Order: sequence, then C-alpha cells, then structure tokens
Amino acid sequence: KPIESPMYTPDVSRKYTVADMITGYGVAEAVRHYYDIFGGNVMGKKAVVQGFGNVGGAAAFYLAQMGARIVGILDRTGGVINEDGFSFEEIKEFFLNKHNNNLMASADQMIPFEEIKERIWTLQTEIFAPCASSRLITKDQISKMIDTGLEVISCGANVPFADKEIFFGPIMEYTDGRVSLIPDFISNCGMARVFAYFMEKRVGIDDDLIFKDTSDTIRKAILNIFKQNHTKLNLSETGFEIALNQLI
Repeated sequence: KPIESPMYTPDVSRKYTVADMITGYGVAEAVRHYYDIFGGNVMGKKAVVQGFGNVGGAAAFYLAQMGARIVGILDRTGGVINEDGFSFEEIKEFFLNKHNNNLMASADQMIPFEEIKERIWTLQTEIFAPCASSRLITKDQISKMIDTGLEVISCGANVPFADKEIFFGPIMEYTDGRVSLIPDFISNCGMARVFAYFMEKRVGIDDDLIFKDTSDTIRKAILNIFKQNHTKLNLSETGFEIALNQLI
C-alpha cells in the first residue's frame, strides 16, 4: 500500500509503501517511547544509524523528524559524519537520493567505508540504531560507543551482535548490562505487526491507523518491561523473560 500521508513519507509522489517504511518507523518509535517511559526526551539527542537500506533509511528519517540529531550513518558503501547533527532536510535528501538502496552523498561528504567503519564507533552519541545485516557488531566496537555516552540501542537488525549464539550471546549480554538495549523483537516488529493488524477483522487501511497500531504495540511492550525493571539496564533480558512466559 503506497503511503498517502506526508507525515510518514519523505515524498508522497515517490509512492513509498508501508512495507518500505514501517520497520524503520518502529525502530525510531521504540526510541521515542523508551525516553517517554524511562525518562528523558529524544529531542536533541545524537544518533548513529548503521545501514541505510529500507530499515536504516526510514529509521534515520523518523528519528530526524522527531528532533534527534543524526551525527553518523555507516553504510556498506561508505558513510557520512556531522558531529553537530544533520538537519531533517539533509536526512530526507540522503533518503531520496539512495541508489540501489545504498547511501549516496556528494564526494566531499562521503567517507570511504574503510575509514568510517573505524571512526563511527568513537562519535559521541546517545542513540544507536543498528539496521544493517545481523551479527556484525563486535565487543570492541560497542565498548567504544558505550564510552562516548551511549544511552539506548534500538535494533533494526535481528541479533546485531557478532555472537555465535542464536539468542543472547556474550556480546549482547555485555551490552544489555551497560546500556538500554531494546529487544530486537520489539523494535523491529513493524512488518509482523502490520500483517497481524490486517488479519484482524474490519480494520481501516488509513496510514495513521496502520502506523499508530505499530507504535502502540511497541509502546505497550516497552511499558511491560518498565513495569518489571525500572533500571534502564538488562532490558533485553527482561523482555526475553516476559516473551518466554507468554509462550509457556
């Protein structure tokens, strides 16, 4: 379904679909709800996005729309850095200028992959949205980022850490104990939630209703974690416990 509301798309005329945008929307909404529930505000927070395909591009778009300052984007072809944060308009341009789902930027902006993959982890940031392939992030990389003042991670990728384990490997556990790591099955549930939404009887296919349903689902899940754990740490552990208890 093409998105018709300018609230949810960088350009209505390009006919981006709900499927293109909803997962990245959920990643960004998870951050907004996290601050809303645990305290704080996404406005003015610095953010780094890893991956700039459908999920990363959309996450960057919605985070910037909320007033977060995107300071770095790392993509497989290279990346961009602006320590003061790119404007919403600049992020929108990056999104609209993507080529084959890859980040494109002017020669003076684009940093070669080999260079940015070292620099990105030392940027001062409060928000990290890993939206590239699974199992990429090493303990050394995430440790550096935590040291810059990282507060919350919202995953677009399933299992973004380079652990061998299917769930909850040592790097994930290490990270979960040091910053707020929103479980991936909450932050990137957007598309699954859309399917569930349309399977319910007689629902409206209005953009607002579809996006609100995903946002509300994510909010409820983060609220459930908060009810059991106010500490901002070990959120993924708490989330997994809640999920497993629901299955049993």
